Amino acid sequence: MNRRDFIKIGLTGMTAVAFSSAIKIPGIFNQTEALAAQVTLELSITDAMLETVDLNQTYIWAFADLTGPKFPGPVIFAREGDTIRLRVTNNLDEDHAVAVTDTRISSGIIRPGQRVDLDFNAPPAGTYIYYDPLNAPVNRVMGLNGTLIVLPGSGGELTPYTGPPAPIDRLFRDLGNSAEFPGSRWDSARTWIWHMHNIDPRFSAMAEPLGAPPINRIQFRREFLPRYFFISGKQGFFSAHDPNISPHGRVGQPALLRWVNTGMSTHSLHPHFNHVFILSVNNEPQDNLFLVDAFTLPPLSRVDALMPFIRPPDIPPVAVLKGGSNPNRLIRLDAPEELALVLADGVPLSPFHYSMHCHTEMSQTMAGGNYPIGGAVVHLELHGDIDGVEFP
Repeated sequence: MNRRDFIKIGLTGMTAVAFSSAIKIPGIFNQTEALAAQVTLELSITDAMLETVDLNQTYIWAFADLTGPKFPGPVIFAREGDTIRLRVTNNLDEDHAVAVTDTRISSGIIRPGQRVDLDFNAPPAGTYIYYDPLNAPVNRVMGLNGTLIVLPGSGGELTPYTGPPAPIDRLFRDLGNSAEFPGSRWDSARTWIWHMHNIDPRFSAMAEPLGAPPINRIQFRREFLPRYFFISGKQGFFSAHDPNISPHGRVGQPALLRWVNTGMSTHSLHPHFNHVFILSVNNEPQDNLFLVDAFTLPPLSRVDALMPFIRPPDIPPVAVLKGGSNPNRLIRLDAPEELALVLADGVPLSPFHYSMHCHTEMSQTMAGGNYPIGGAVVHLELHGDIDGVEFP
């Protein structure tokens, strides 16, 4: 006997809510929100059936807003110091709670059928996880997790942080103002969240029956074997081709990547495009910036990285046919503008396509599958130069 008539969640990705006035919902959502400085978000703790990439149905717990269950929970955006008001109702038949990493923010225990009002000021600018800390890590991994993004106070968006270390301040001041980083300054709307998570359907089945006893967390830690891997609620083809998850842009349009891991597996994210600057690890802005091609992401960790969106050095020069007195004359183009070139037959040279995958093998094979189909993969697109003008 199941708990109730389940709500089915397909591969729908993330939703967002902003708690600050005139806050830009980052580029993953392609919109700007202008909301009151104080917003009440109604959340319920519920259950649902998640449709995975192989069309199986897996039982999960989930945070739901007024439009239904979300996997992961809605992304919450706020400015430092804003009042965040959560109204949380527990619709399940065991105790649950809500807490925020790196803070003392906690709802305390929420009994079955109980509603708790949780009001708090947004913590310092950074990337946080809100989650259910009870019976750790069971409740979190069963699906009760989401991301909280806090931006600096109004007028403080030169960098993503308030009072950052000098190397971060210098890096962001150089964006658009130096030969190494041509183009534009960082725009907070050019932010993408890679929310890593995984599921073991065996434990999901243990939690599904009505009145099922709590899952033993020691057994959970010892026997959990991830079968499905997700990036921001999607997998494989669906994450790779979702512009809300997969960064895209022109040369000279830097992007901020916020990586969070709410699952049980340690990941090592590797973008095949630009090396990235590691800005912050678990909300500690770095005073020694590393430029890396892959970086480790353990469970419950958060990493902010800057992808500069510069021209990759391995793009070869292009030889094209030019007209004039000798229409067969071959011209070698070796300028950055060639990325915007459209050939005579109408074929554009851009976008260039790259991937982001995980160097943890199991998340790529999905228990024997193929990572472009079912594993943790993101698609990256580099378009032409920033002005979009075709090469003459």
